[in-house]
Amino acid sequence: MRQDLWTSGSLLGLPALLATTGCLKLAQPAAPPPPKYMNASGELEELQVAPTDVPSAYFVADGKPFCFQGTNNYYINFKSHRMVDDVFKQMPEMNLKVMRTWAFLDIGSLDHAVESIDGMKEKVYFQYWDPAAGAPAYHEGPDGFERLDYVLHRARTTGVRMIMVLTNNWKDFGGMDQYLIWYGLKSHYQFFTDERVKKAYKDYVAHLINRVNTIDGTAYREDPAIFAWELANEPRCKNYGRFDDLSGCDPKYLTAWADEMSAFVRTLDQHHMVAVGDEGFFDDGGKHWTHQGKDGVDHVALTSLPNIDFATYHLYPDNWSTGVKFGYQWIVDHVLAAQKIGKPTVLEEYGTIVKSDKKTLEITYGWERRKTAYINFNNLHFLYGGNAAMFWMLADQDDYLKALYPDYDGYTVYNGLPTGELLQQFAAKYGPEAPACRFASQDLPPEANSSPFVTWRPPPGRMATAGTTPVVPTPASVESASHAPNG
Repeated sequence: MRQDLWTSGSLLGLPALLATTGCLKLAQPAAPPPPKYMNASGELEELQVAPTDVPSAYFVADGKPFCFQGTNNYYINFKSHRMVDDVFKQMPEMNLKVMRTWAFLDIGSLDHAVESIDGMKEKVYFQYWDPAAGAPAYHEGPDGFERLDYVLHRARTTGVRMIMVLTNNWKDFGGMDQYLIWYGLKSHYQFFTDERVKKAYKDYVAHLINRVNTIDGTAYREDPAIFAWELANEPRCKNYGRFDDLSGCDPKYLTAWADEMSAFVRTLDQHHMVAVGDEGFFDDGGKHWTHQGKDGVDHVALTSLPNIDFATYHLYPDNWSTGVKFGYQWIVDHVLAAQKIGKPTVLEEYGTIVKSDKKTLEITYGWERRKTAYINFNNLHFLYGGNAAMFWMLADQDDYLKALYPDYDGYTVYNGLPTGELLQQFAAKYGPEAPACRFASQDLPPEANSSPFVTWRPPPGRMATAGTTPVVPTPASVESASHAPNG
C-alpha cells in the first residue's frame, strides 16, 4: 500500500461567523471538502448477491478447506515485543486467520556514504550496503532479523499464519528503490531487469528462507506459521518517485521477473506457497487505466505462472479515484479470472478512507460509506467464489503514546471499534461455509490431512489449467458498475 493518501482536516463545511462582544470574528478557514469520488451519494445500497454454483480452487489447512478473513500490519517487524503481542492478541479475538507483513527493511551504508531512503525504523533494519564487499549485507541480532524471529514465533504460538513479503514497490521501508541506489541505476523498472539487482534480491531471499529462528530453532523454510512467501508488495514499473521512467516499461519484464523469482523460491522451499503480491491490474485493452497495463502489470499472466500458487489483488477506491461502485466489478473480474486460471484468489488489501477523532478514534466522517462498501466487497468476493479477504490494516496499542496506534492513513482498524466489529462478523460468516470451501468439502484426498503447511488444490473436477469462463450470477447493480471512474 502507498502512503501518499488523501488527508484533510475538518470536514464540517464552510467557516461560520462567530458573534463576539461588539464585533464579528471569522473562524479559521476549514479544510477543503473531500474529493468528488468520495461522495457517498448513490453508494449506500447493499447488494443482494446470490452464491455462485461454480467451484473454485481452494486452500487446504489442517486437512480442511480453508477460507478466511485476514489482515495486514506494517509495523510488527520493528516495534517492541509488547506491541507485537498486542496485535497478535487481537487476531483470535476477531477470528482472523492470516496476517501479511513486511519481511524487509533495507538501508544504504552504515557510514552514510550510500544513501538510505526509508528503510531504518527505530534503529531496526535487515539489509544494508557493505562498501568493502561491494554488495548488500545482513543485520543479525536484536535490532535485525531477530525481530522477524519474534513475529514468526508469536504467530506460531497464537495459531496465526503469516504472508511474508520480500520487497516493496514503494520507497517506504527501503524496497526496490534502495536496490537501485546500491547499484547506481536510474529507472525503477530496472529492478526487474538488472542482473546485479536480481542477484542481490535472490541472495536476500535465500538468506531469509534458510534462516533458523533464534528463539525456537525452527527453520523458516520448515515453519508452518508461514502461509506463503510473496515476491513484492504491489510491484509496478513506477512508484511516483524520482526513478519513474516508463520508457522501458513493459508487462513482460515484470512477468519474466516473477517467473524467474518464483522458480528460485521453489528451489529453496518446497513447503510454502508463493504469490506475486500484485494489485491485480489487467492488460486486456479495457478502457479504464486499471485494464491497460500501463504500469507494467498483467494480472492474468502473473497468476498463470507455473510457480505462482494463488492470485492477489487490492482495492482502494479512494487512492485510485474511482469511487466505491468501481470495486464491485473489480471483484467480479478477479474472481472470474482466478476461476478461469484454476487457482485461488485473495482480496489481499482493501479499504475506504474515514476521518476519526485523533484522541477517541471515533469515526467522524465516512462510516456509512465504509460500512456499505465493506459489506458489498466481502459478499461479492466470497459468494462469487473468492477464497480470502484481508483488510488494511489491524493495529492496537502504541508504546510511546500509551494509547491506540494512530490512524495515520484513514484505513486503520481496531478490535472493538465499529469497523473491527463489522469485520469480525464477516470472519465468522465466511469460513467453511463460503462457496469456495463448501464445494471443496468432499474433494479432499486422504493425503491432505498429513501436511502442517497450507497448500491449494484446483477446482473440484478439473486440473489447474486455464478453462472456459464459468457462468457466475451477477446482480443488476454489479452489471451496471462501469470501469470508468465515478469522479
